[in-house]
Amino acid sequence: MRFSLGLALLALIPGLPTYAATSYTVFNTADSGAQSLRAVIEAINANNTETVFNLNFNVGSNQTILVNSNLPRIGRTGTFITIDGSLSPGLNIDGQGTSSLFYANQNALLVVRDLTLSRGESSEGGCLRAGTDGPPMTVQRVLFSGCIAGIGSGGAISASAQLNVSDSVFVDNRMNGMSGVASGGGAILKAGSGNLIVEGSSFIDNAALGDGSTSGIMLLGGAIYIADGSLNHAIRGSWFSGNVAENPGGSIAGFGGAIHVEDGGLTIERSFFRGNQADREGGAIAAGAFINATRVRAVQLRNSTFERNLAGIYGGAISVSNPGNANGVLDVRNSLFQFNDAPDGYSLRMSDNVGTMTVSHSAFGAPGLDGSGDATHCLGSAQASNQNAGLLPLQFGCGINGVGVADFALIGSEPALPASFPVAYDVALTSPLVDAGVTGAGNLADPAACLTSDARGQARPQSIQFGVTPRCDIGPVEVLGPLFGDGFED
Repeated sequence: MRFSLGLALLALIPGLPTYAATSYTVFNTADSGAQSLRAVIEAINANNTETVFNLNFNVGSNQTILVNSNLPRIGRTGTFITIDGSLSPGLNIDGQGTSSLFYANQNALLVVRDLTLSRGESSEGGCLRAGTDGPPMTVQRVLFSGCIAGIGSGGAISASAQLNVSDSVFVDNRMNGMSGVASGGGAILKAGSGNLIVEGSSFIDNAALGDGSTSGIMLLGGAIYIADGSLNHAIRGSWFSGNVAENPGGSIAGFGGAIHVEDGGLTIERSFFRGNQADREGGAIAAGAFINATRVRAVQLRNSTFERNLAGIYGGAISVSNPGNANGVLDVRNSLFQFNDAPDGYSLRMSDNVGTMTVSHSAFGAPGLDGSGDATHCLGSAQASNQNAGLLPLQFGCGINGVGVADFALIGSEPALPASFPVAYDVALTSPLVDAGVTGAGNLADPAACLTSDARGQARPQSIQFGVTPRCDIGPVEVLGPLFGDGFED
């Protein structure tokens, strides 16, 4: 699908000409002057004839462009601009913590790829920002580092329409909150219309930080804040580690150490959440209503792992609090939770009368950061659960049912960065998680159903016994059985 993103965006522009793009090239690393980045942006803006542009760089390898003041907004209504750093490998465009970088003008469509954007600073979208008329954006193979935004927010990116992100890294980006404002997205703010689609990307040590205020502050999503009503946001094959939403020295105000869903629906597949933290609720993910309580907030988890996430009050890994209605949804399938921590709900929390929770074919390991927790994994009530597994002594909570086991028999240490996607623990053939679920793939509308594939894209269900009806494994990984059953596969 990724190769077609650019064509799909082009198709959105009515009457787009079919001839080739007009190319402009940056030939030096100066902040201004002839053939500089600033001059090339101004040249594109001055071209009122063409509508499709390529902005290329030919400055050599591993070069840095230091930006001394805000770059000009780029493009105009009806233009499509590709900003491409592939001809200058290792290129870094550095805002030095004082200057904003790329900001689309009006509804200019942007594709940004193959470069680093660092230390951009703005009230919103410190390194990349959609135009005021909400154009789509595509980001491919970009490193965002040290980007900063104010209460707008979105430390690295602010998007107000469709945003597609693939094979990119977000590290140490930040949004700064303040009293009287609910804001968030240490790396990405997704508002407006359209979907957020993230694939094969890493979010590391991003933060939504408060100013120490003692009241009236909400910090939403240390890495990502979703604030629009689409039900089709998706994150696939991605890694979230060390992201935080917190208000040091002030009232506890952090919701979703990695992600906060304010509005709409989010499906997470084949992803790994480790060591994220919120000082209030949802160490990894929070979903809750602070703007329009009547809207749906839905989180679906598929083939994903949640490990060593921490919340100050509710939901060490996940918290759903949807005050004002019962439209919240938490649907957990074939996932793994271990070493997560919170005073209420080590792994999951679904507050009362806010919606429905389903937990199926998922594994719950040791509770608490050190594995010595003595309360339950889940706070709330599950409307449906099936074929789950938990380490003995069983501490599911929420009415979740399943079997107790002594050991999951996971293989090796946790996946390490830089990760090869997707990331998940391997499972030994002798694990009690293997062949412990239902037979057949079933129907996803059925809470007892097995997913059709695992965290590696391997088809489910398999069987480790030759000639036996396949049964689904519990957790993110489906262990493959013998090919022939006679030993020749060795």
